[in-house]
Amino acid sequence: MKKYKDEIYVVKKEDTLSSIATAYGVNPVTILVSNNCTPKMIKEGLILYIKH
Repeated sequence: MKKYKDEIYVVKKEDTLSSIATAYGVNPVTILVSNNCTPKMIKEGLILYIKH
């Protein structure tokens, strides 16, 4: 059984929700739900919690 840990990610200017999700191998909806945000809120400097 794999053991996962949560990670913190600070959004960069060129990032998109999709690119962040792909980089971490998670579903974009998981990122939104975990951070209680919408796609429009994904902007440079936002701190996201990535749950694996």
